[in-house]
Amino acid sequence: MCRIRPAGSIKMTRGQGGQGDKVKTVESEHEDMPSRRERMGPPCHLVPLLPCRLVPWLGIVLALLAGAGLRLIWPADIEYKADEAWTFQHSRDVEWPWLGMPSSVAIPNPGMSLWVFTLLQRLSGAADPPALARAVQLVNVAALVGLVVFALRHVPHPEREAWLWAAALVAVNPLAVLFHRKIWPPCVLPPLTLALLYGWWYRQRRGPAFLWGLFGVCLGQIHMSGFFFAGGFALWAFLFDRPWRQRVAWSSWLWGSGVGALPMLPWLIHLLNHPSEQPINPHRWVHACELKFWGRWCTESFGLGINYTFGPYFREFLRYPLLGGRPTYLVAVLHVFVASVALVLMLRAALQLRHPQRWREWWIGRTSASAFTQNAALWGFGLLLTLSCFSIHRHYMIVLFPLEFLWVARLALPSDSPTADSAGSPRLGRALLLSLCLAQFFLSASMLTFIHLRQDFAGTEYGVSYAAQCAAR
Repeated sequence: MCRIRPAGSIKMTRGQGGQGDKVKTVESEHEDMPSRRERMGPPCHLVPLLPCRLVPWLGIVLALLAGAGLRLIWPADIEYKADEAWTFQHSRDVEWPWLGMPSSVAIPNPGMSLWVFTLLQRLSGAADPPALARAVQLVNVAALVGLVVFALRHVPHPEREAWLWAAALVAVNPLAVLFHRKIWPPCVLPPLTLALLYGWWYRQRRGPAFLWGLFGVCLGQIHMSGFFFAGGFALWAFLFDRPWRQRVAWSSWLWGSGVGALPMLPWLIHLLNHPSEQPINPHRWVHACELKFWGRWCTESFGLGINYTFGPYFREFLRYPLLGGRPTYLVAVLHVFVASVALVLMLRAALQLRHPQRWREWWIGRTSASAFTQNAALWGFGLLLTLSCFSIHRHYMIVLFPLEFLWVARLALPSDSPTADSAGSPRLGRALLLSLCLAQFFLSASMLTFIHLRQDFAGTEYGVSYAAQCAAR
């Protein structure tokens, strides 16, 4: 059990040469050891009934349970519009087609975007949309567990805490919860992204480098954003992982990419024989100037952006929760709170820009494996996607699992972060991260409650829930 010696307590030490006892305070004895205290984590007296070593484990378990509950509750309240209906209906087909769902630009998606749901339908025996959505939700819960296992087994100890906080944040983030409940190709990307990250983490070895290439191409076949994500990591390694012949098993990566590309050959042949007749928008270059990728990165990771799904009903949501039919506006207060925390953390990081000699270090991230991985997504993926001149929608960010949230955790924690010089004690950073987790959990719970009570969001991104459509038949 944790025992903290009272402040100002004393102990006796024997003087040299038998000159008698000397009195020495505990504080003075340890005043030159701040780093050891910081490594010990939060003070034990905050949780007096538990051994110190169990407190982080309790937090991890609670975060996973919260994430699972938020994803699995009220299965009939799922979104069910044209894309979800098409995916469910065709997931029950006997054949496995080479082409998937038609896209908004009149080009069909690769067949793998449908195969994943066909596989989930076969494994789960889903007979209705909520059952297939439950399979998607369980896959994403498994991705959360896998993320914690990856952090504990493969991330070096000095960097591990940031990954565990990232897992807690993504478990309760409102937009992550929203997307992890849908029957939609981008919503099954998290476990494949985690598999890619494992291969990337050990990219100097042949086997993991093969997996990095394999899963990178598979991500793109499920959703277009995956191609840019995998390309961003390859570009970052090629440019900055020097000497790259020694640090990356490029031949194995090429073999993995080639094997992963085989299932999409029929799709490529179809595109050559049936090119899109839709004219290219000559003004699409404007999208590259919008910088939406970084705007979404800096807001969604803090739990902001729920207005995207509710549209004009968002103002009504800000009044929640209702007590006795009266609004409390606690949701609005929490939005202000998380925005304030985001502002504080980003301003604290911006202050470090006054050291130009460290700009290259922060840009590339060679100081640690976590920083390099995070920046491969933040800059490699972000630049490729932005320069493509596509309109960057919110669901393009799902593939980032969990790197947006790793960025938030590294901003808050003093070690291995851009704010290391000014962050001081890790207690403030941990307090901010804990408050963000609690605030986002409440926002997610309020969001699901709002959907469950209202059901009908006609004309918005969410639409009319599946339960409401069944009740209207």
